[in-house]
Amino acid sequence: MKARLKQMLSADNSFSENRDIAMHEFGLSRDKHYDVLVVAPGWKPTKIMPDYDVEITCTKEHSYISGYEVKGDDFLIGWIQCSTGASSLIDELSTCAYLNFEKMVFVGAVGSLVPEIGLGALCTPEWSISGNLANGYLMEDIRHYKPFGKVYPNNPAFVQQVMERYPDIIQAPVFCTDSIFCEYSHLDFIKSFGAKLIEMETSSFYLMADLMEKHAIALMAVSDNSANGDSLVGRTEEQKRLYNITRKQVIPRIIMDIARMEMARC
Repeated sequence: MKARLKQMLSADNSFSENRDIAMHEFGLSRDKHYDVLVVAPGWKPTKIMPDYDVEITCTKEHSYISGYEVKGDDFLIGWIQCSTGASSLIDELSTCAYLNFEKMVFVGAVGSLVPEIGLGALCTPEWSISGNLANGYLMEDIRHYKPFGKVYPNNPAFVQQVMERYPDIIQAPVFCTDSIFCEYSHLDFIKSFGAKLIEMETSSFYLMADLMEKHAIALMAVSDNSANGDSLVGRTEEQKRLYNITRKQVIPRIIMDIARMEMARC
């Protein structure tokens, strides 16, 4: 991990022995090697992987977050389900800094801002706009933070490797918002950055992946499309079907494939 993350961890007073905080928060052990760590705002493996031949164990459950281990014949996945929003992702992912893993996958829903990226499309950020303030706290001096900057994937070669295996993945610019409700009154401003997708956490995810020095990719299923009038609430059965194919079939397969990847090739 980078020096800045070590500095933040050493300054943390929220836990008496922060090297064990992942066990306290998510039930994940420093004594195990995880082939991949999945970071999922809202999504649980019990919801999206019930049709796969894996053993899913809930290792810790709180009111808003939970931890899981997903075990296959030849892999072990650590899974943290956190709350939505950049600040939650940063806080919860920081607790995993001392865990033993090399690859990290973000999974979640994303809204489309353009008609050509429809419901159920599988997407990954080309870059993410930091439309939040939480990322500023990752800097040594918060006053130097400039919102609305671009955050690129910290390891483009790893993203490309996954995309070569799954050519249907759409790579597109993303805007990260702090408010789902308020974003709709600012869509012209948001789209002025060239964003084609909108969600809340991927800029923070890639900044944290850089600080943790991990191979990382964000995988997102399009759940709504403001350009086509496909709303997040009140979807038809066909709209739900398209979304769930990606969420419950495609993304789990990619996660398991990434877990099996040889690190020498990344």
